[in-house]
Amino acid sequence: MKPVVSRGARGAGVVALLALVVLALNLRSPITSLPPVINDIRSDLGIGPAMAGLLTTIPVLCFGVLTPAASLFIARTSVDRAVFATLGGLILGLIIRSSGGLTAVLAGTVVIGAALTIGNIVSLMVIARDFPRRLHVVTGIYASGLNVGSMLSSGLTAPFAVVLGWRGAIGAWAVLALLAMALWGFATRRRGGGGSEARPGVARSGAVATLLAAPLTLLPVWRRPLVWLLVVAFTAHLFIYYGLTAWLPAFLIQTDGMATTQAGFVASLFQVLALLGSFGVPALAGRVSGAALLVGIALAWLVTCVGFLAMPGQWVLWSITGGIATGGGFTTVFTLAMGYAHDLNDNRRISAVVQGLGYAIASVGPLLIGVLHQATGDWHLSFSLLASGAALIALAGIGVARADR
Repeated sequence: MKPVVSRGARGAGVVALLALVVLALNLRSPITSLPPVINDIRSDLGIGPAMAGLLTTIPVLCFGVLTPAASLFIARTSVDRAVFATLGGLILGLIIRSSGGLTAVLAGTVVIGAALTIGNIVSLMVIARDFPRRLHVVTGIYASGLNVGSMLSSGLTAPFAVVLGWRGAIGAWAVLALLAMALWGFATRRRGGGGSEARPGVARSGAVATLLAAPLTLLPVWRRPLVWLLVVAFTAHLFIYYGLTAWLPAFLIQTDGMATTQAGFVASLFQVLALLGSFGVPALAGRVSGAALLVGIALAWLVTCVGFLAMPGQWVLWSITGGIATGGGFTTVFTLAMGYAHDLNDNRRISAVVQGLGYAIASVGPLLIGVLHQATGDWHLSFSLLASGAALIALAGIGVARADR
């Protein structure tokens, strides 16, 4: 009888993991599907570059501004219902965004941003609930899903537009959300019900069991030093990531004389290599503390920023170190946030503070880097600012190490 239960539990776990991966594929693809067809959108709607930039900025602003409301929404419902709300909101937003003029595009983008904000928080709750003994590994898989979803939409939207037009191309990603919804419904039935906040039949052990057994006398999130250390680390990480993502092609064209197509390839490679960090960090997690991982990620970011500035021709090396920092940073911060949480509600609160402040502050990164570049005419001050973010991540890691003693 015991082996049968074990096989059933493993089967349910595989289905849950697959559903989580497909959910992750949806959490960035609606954003990265716009740039490949942005010129078509500008031409058709008659908008300028500022408005076009706003279309890709709105979702990131939502991540910061709407996080408190998203956290409250999840608290009033359940993990599974919040996942369905995320996917349903994406489907609705994608349909609206691809069906009308500028007003519809803006409205659909706001709906998408709100849905993604819920998804950012609830996905970490899913990991903590369904995979409590595999936090590092599953968080790495989840972060990889975010990257793969970005790559798929970046690479396939333009070919889709040749056949379907830009509206059909950006609306077609609703099919991926429908697939995720179907898989999530199947996973919920396999688990034995919807809306449960704890996965039955999973024995929690070690640090997780200790945390869950502790008395419910927790300080408010904003009074916990560890949470603020994670806010600093995540904000600095996002600041560097968004700054490089936005300006790396322009930097390489100006400093290394690259053609536009080659610079675009390097930018795509930079995103693809994030898989190194997403899978590499879980492999080190059993041997290295989370604090040490943060310091290592800070070093990787520092080498990346200084390397690009000093020797842009060695872009392969700096893309590798940047990829390690990108995937590793997300995985480490998310895993630490889940590890410090007492239960799913505490997970939700910590995630809301860390992600809300992190995305809100870091969203100004690309603008600030661009302003500094325009003011100075070169990239030294801009990349020095990015490198200073690495120092903040290192300081946060040192603070985490001291707090854990």
